[in-house]
Order: sequence, then C-alpha cells, then structure tokens
Amino acid sequence: MPYSDLLPPEEGSPSSIAARRLARRLVPVIYVVSLFAFIADLERANTLAYGIIYAPLIATAVFHRRRRGLWIMTGAVCAMVVIGAFLPVVGPNLPDVIGNRILSIIAILATAAFVHHARDIQERLAVETRRAEAAERAKTNVLTDLSEEIRTPLHTLLGVLTLMRGTAPPEQRDALRQVRDDGRRLLATIDNLIDLSQIQDRALQHQTVDMARIARDAAETAGSSARDRQVTVALTDVGETKAIGDSWAVRRILDNFLANAVRLTPPGGAVSVRLSRNNDMVTATVSDTGAGFPPDVTRDFNADTPATDGSTLPATGGAGLALSSRLARTMNGRVTALNEPGSGAAVSLTLPAA
Repeated sequence: MPYSDLLPPEEGSPSSIAARRLARRLVPVIYVVSLFAFIADLERANTLAYGIIYAPLIATAVFHRRRRGLWIMTGAVCAMVVIGAFLPVVGPNLPDVIGNRILSIIAILATAAFVHHARDIQERLAVETRRAEAAERAKTNVLTDLSEEIRTPLHTLLGVLTLMRGTAPPEQRDALRQVRDDGRRLLATIDNLIDLSQIQDRALQHQTVDMARIARDAAETAGSSARDRQVTVALTDVGETKAIGDSWAVRRILDNFLANAVRLTPPGGAVSVRLSRNNDMVTATVSDTGAGFPPDVTRDFNADTPATDGSTLPATGGAGLALSSRLARTMNGRVTALNEPGSGAAVSLTLPAA
C-alpha cells in the first residue's frame, strides 16, 4: 500500500494544508533516522534512553488515516527499545540499561498519549469544519433559491409598472416611478446579496482591463435611470487608463457606485466619473451632489460592515458597498469613501496599474 494511502484527507485552510504537507515531507526522513538509531543501538552496548530518539517517530502517527496506526507504531517502537537493551548483552550494566529503557518506554507511551489527544482534537475540528461548510452551502442554496423565486415576479412587476407609467395620468406617474425605483433597488439588493454569498466560488481573473471603456459602459447604463430622476451623469478626465483586475468585478463595482450615486442625488443634481493614475495605481472615482454618507458608513464599510446601524443600509446601499469592497480586495485593490464638503459623497476604486 502506498504511504499516501495511510494519510487522512487534507482539510482546512490553505495555510494549514501547506503546513501539513511540509511536515509530511519530513516523515520519511524521521523513519530513516529512527532506523539508523535502532541499528546503532544493536551494535553497541550502552544505556541510552532511546525513547527520546523515537518520540518523533511516534509523532508521525498523527498523519495516519487510521487511528490504530498509532498503537501499532507504539508497540513496534517499544519492541525496538527492548531488543536494543539486550543486543549486544551488556553484562554488569544490565540494571542501568533496564532502568533507562523503562524510562524510554514511559516517554514513548507519553508521546503516544499526546498524539492520541491531538488526533481527537484534529478529528473534532474536521467535523466542525464540515458542519460549518455544509451550513454555509445550505445558506447559499436557500438564498439563491429564494432570490430566484423573488426575481421572476419582480421582473414582471417592473415591466408592468413601466407600461402603466407610460399610459397613466400625469398625477400618477410620480407614484408609479417611485414604486418602480423601489423595485429596481430591491432587485439590485438581491443581486448584491447573491454575489456576496457566492464570492468565494467565483474565480476572479488578474489581467489587463480597460478602465476607461468599462467606466464609459457603466455610465451609459446608469444614464437611463439617471434621466428618469433628472440627474446627469458625466465622464470627466477619462483617458486611456488600464489596470490589473477582473473585467466583470470592475464593472460590478462601478455599477454599484453609480446606482448608489444616482439614487442619493436629488433631482437636478449631477454624478461624475473620473479616472486618475498615481505612480503604479489607478483610481476610478464616482462623485455625486447628494447629501453624502452617514459618518458610520464611511468609517466601517471597508470591513464589510457598511454601517454600524442597520437603519442606514436602505439609504446607502450597504450590500453593494460590502460586495464592492470584497471584490476590490480580491483584486489586490481597495475601495474608499468620503464626504466632500458641500458636494456630496465620493467613492473610489483603486487597483494596480497595468
């Protein structure tokens, strides 16, 4: 049977898996050293306590798939200690040999007990990890299924509202527009929550992306909803700027920035998009002329907690900010937000330049 078949499956974080792989590379070395120690014990008369030498050999049992491997190895090592005590025969030093070998066996048994305890902890942690992963998958599946059940009728409702608004009397159009905007915001929140829950499963690319093109496309998409709210969206200082990141993630972040800016800007206001490069970093900034963010949002949203008070989330698009921050960090970038005195809020995405 190959040695690898004796090993338990690798579980845990990437860092813990890497540490175990490094330790396993030392296992054959420990076996070879222990074999030479046993041969040396057979060839010369001595009273050394070989339990200390064999302790690392016992410790390697923590990597074995089957628990009985620990006790098989412990019995074999104890036999090695006993055999080494009488070959060759040591004559008058026999009492010292027996005393030291008893101490060796005690040390071996103590090491085996520690390894047994470590295996118990290892298995309990593995069980808890599997439970947590199963719970996370169940939560994600429930959220995905629920969102599909909500999104399908919501799309239909938004279509009906758009048709009704075109034929409704003027005094009803503002109310219908408000209902439609609320429906769109609910739909955007659902999409953000789904992406946020599935972000670990999405493999983002690290390649050259055209920030200027993505910014133009995002501004054009946001223009329709901005016109309904009598808000202008303008691109300023947008040159040929490229960064390292994922095209889908960058577009998702800018869409969130623009949607929040348009929603928070009163009629007659303006939203601007600008790009800048500072040494080896590229920054895309979306500014608005609204009331700005509450202080707790600008302070906390980088830690995936867009606001310490849940009452501010509906007003500021907390799920979108949390998703944007997570996506930016995955691309080795960051998202920052600040309130510009007298001119609303400004949210920025910073990425490494290409």
